[in-house]
Amino acid sequence: MPYVTLKDVLAKAKKERYAVGAFDIFDQLSMKAVVEAAAETKSPVIIQALPPVVEYFGARTIAGWARLLSDDYPRVPMVLHLDHGSKIEMVFQCIEANWGSVMMDASDKPLEKNISVTKKVVEKAHAAGITVEGEIGCIFSVDEKKEVREKEDNLASVPSCRQYFQETGIDALAPAIGTAHGLYKDVPRIDYRRLEEIGRTVSIPMVIHGGTGLTDQDFRDLVKSGAAKINIWTQICIEFCDAMRGFVGATPPSYDPITFTKIAAERIKNKTMGFIRVFGSEGKA
Repeated sequence: MPYVTLKDVLAKAKKERYAVGAFDIFDQLSMKAVVEAAAETKSPVIIQALPPVVEYFGARTIAGWARLLSDDYPRVPMVLHLDHGSKIEMVFQCIEANWGSVMMDASDKPLEKNISVTKKVVEKAHAAGITVEGEIGCIFSVDEKKEVREKEDNLASVPSCRQYFQETGIDALAPAIGTAHGLYKDVPRIDYRRLEEIGRTVSIPMVIHGGTGLTDQDFRDLVKSGAAKINIWTQICIEFCDAMRGFVGATPPSYDPITFTKIAAERIKNKTMGFIRVFGSEGKA
């Protein structure tokens, strides 16, 4: 079961109370490093790509990388997922390129508009056997002021999540509960009880955005509260960029890109393995 959908890996995670790591990649190097981490820990894995990555490489090219890796690592249940697809045209491109899953992020729109746009995506995706993640509430960047990020009106409400789920038919839900994208500058105030209440109200897996910078205990509490998918992006970038700084600043200087590639990939793989173990998905492949 190598090349699968969110439903294939998250149903078991939800039932057995662990989370599957969803790691945003930026090229073949980072994708291979993440898959190797999953193979070594015998874990399912979700490979994600943000819109700028899809725009640069193309949906079909990225899908090609994933299929080749699924052949090389046949025992790793692997989902290729579009993260934060805000333009329906790109979401449709990924569906047509046979990605395993897509996210339609219309959370910045009024609820009714979010529902109508997401519903169109669900209809097209499900017809192709592809799963859909949706988002409710505002999951801000850490650059937004703390008082703005944690304002009650920006968090997902139980009634809105129920309506959104019932009217769209999504397969996974990312509710705003106090986490944020980027590297935290202050301690986030995570509403675990809200996550539990939403999870009890809708029957689909819960997704957490903004994982970089949370503590191991934060992750364990999120899983305990119902999180089945946890997203990591910033930390992948940090590992790559720190590897690059160390390589470029080394004395004597090296001009061997393969050496750098191995160093960067090893850093990404090791950090990914650490997340997988904390999320509890090791040995669940």
